[in-house]
Amino acid sequence: MNDPLLKFTRKGIYCAKGDFFIDPWDPVKYAVITHAHSDHAKTGHQNYVAHEDSVPVLRQRLGSINVAGLSYHQSIVRNGVKVSLHPAGHILGSAQVRVEHKGEVWCVSGDYKTDPDPIATSFEPVACHTFITECTFGLPIFQWPSEQDVVAAMEDWWKENQRLGKVSLISAYALGKAQRILASIDPAIGPIYCHGAVDTVNKIHVAKGVLPDSFPYLAGTMTKDDLK
Repeated sequence: MNDPLLKFTRKGIYCAKGDFFIDPWDPVKYAVITHAHSDHAKTGHQNYVAHEDSVPVLRQRLGSINVAGLSYHQSIVRNGVKVSLHPAGHILGSAQVRVEHKGEVWCVSGDYKTDPDPIATSFEPVACHTFITECTFGLPIFQWPSEQDVVAAMEDWWKENQRLGKVSLISAYALGKAQRILASIDPAIGPIYCHGAVDTVNKIHVAKGVLPDSFPYLAGTMTKDDLK
């Protein structure tokens, strides 16, 4: 029986024929990264490959790294193994990794979602023989309301807090969730302040055209007068 094209090792998912890892958690020579969240993109690899929109986020988070950016559907070949990235719909630059060797195709999803997202390219099904899928919320007990209902509830809560003279505080992951909220809620309701860690990532999204240049958020130290 032939060895599988991809296998799980103590460092992560490994392709022996192409000599590369996908989202490895220990330092390796060649790493293909699905997206820039810290549980998938680690420091210490000699070479990184990721979607081009992930590159500035990876550099902002990991420092000076040797990283090559690919567009969606663009492919590279390593030792006869063809590797390409395909939209995952998770965050800016998130990608599924398609691996092909002698007609056999495997796909590693990374984190993904099938619902539309204002900051991510929509998920694209990839035809393959073997699919390795993330399933963080894969159990059937997880049933989420629609994004439209969640956004409407947030906006109603924000307006009610304004009526009561209260500040509305939303805690969200600095990469992905925060920008998804900012791109979805109505900025005309009132001023929006962002933590510095969020603001840094916002600037990358503005540069990529995901958030508009004129987006009316404010960063920096707030005073009591700002919150009135």
